[in-house]
Amino acid sequence: MMRIGLRLLMTAAFFLIIAIIPLTSLAAEVQTCDYWVGKAVSVEGDAEMLRAGETLWRPVKFKDTFCAGDMLRVLKRSRADIVLANETILRLDQNTTIIFSRPRQETTFFLELISGIAHFFSRFRRSLTVATPFVNASVEGTEFLVDVSENKTLVSVFEGRVTTSNTSGSVTLTAGQSAEAEAGRAPVARHLVRPLDAVQWMLYYPPVFYYRPAGFEAAPPAEWQEKIRKSVEFYQKGDLRKAFESIETGAEDIRDSRFFDYRASLLLSVGRVDEAKADIEKALSLDP
Repeated sequence: MMRIGLRLLMTAAFFLIIAIIPLTSLAAEVQTCDYWVGKAVSVEGDAEMLRAGETLWRPVKFKDTFCAGDMLRVLKRSRADIVLANETILRLDQNTTIIFSRPRQETTFFLELISGIAHFFSRFRRSLTVATPFVNASVEGTEFLVDVSENKTLVSVFEGRVTTSNTSGSVTLTAGQSAEAEAGRAPVARHLVRPLDAVQWMLYYPPVFYYRPAGFEAAPPAEWQEKIRKSVEFYQKGDLRKAFESIETGAEDIRDSRFFDYRASLLLSVGRVDEAKADIEKALSLDP
């Protein structure tokens, strides 16, 4: 039942993106290279790109294209959706960095995941290789996730088949399995117990409140009123980074549940579910 629910969730998310950005229109956009390998179809928060051969990072905007050798990083409290030229959807979590490489064949793509978490989904079985510092994943499947932390890589397969390998060994995974690999050690397979936990950061939470700066005028302490006002204004403009920065520290003295409702909604907008739960619990404790 969990696998069915997860598949329905991811399938719905994929077709939502496709409905908003028809793939047939992607090739019509202005390109910065002869053959683009990826295109940004959604950026929530902040993401930056470094063009091959350049030294200056620049903000990633909707419909920006990526060429072979380009680097993309998704910053804190942010996430991004990329569509590859073979129609694979790549969703990146916060603090994730990848490098795009030129396809080795018409249907074979290669990506380097330096750090962070990336989820891959396609309507079709595609050939894709994902390189990480600890293990490589060769894919003939439709849905999987790669999580690169400081000292290991975790590969989880939701649908299809993935072979994970490094210089110490290899293991082939099928749906419902994952493998963990550390430096100098062969990947070790294990079963996924709660697959939805690994992708909570991807979920979309529709806004249920409309916030206005005036709504927080009674929120103590008084010096926080201006901070909250600025945060709400940045949020309304779509600048999530500055919305967070305006209320980043010193909120311990606030006793107004509306503030924690507001901050929880900001966190949910970029997939930070666990942090949002803490703020929701705080709001409930202040005003059940």
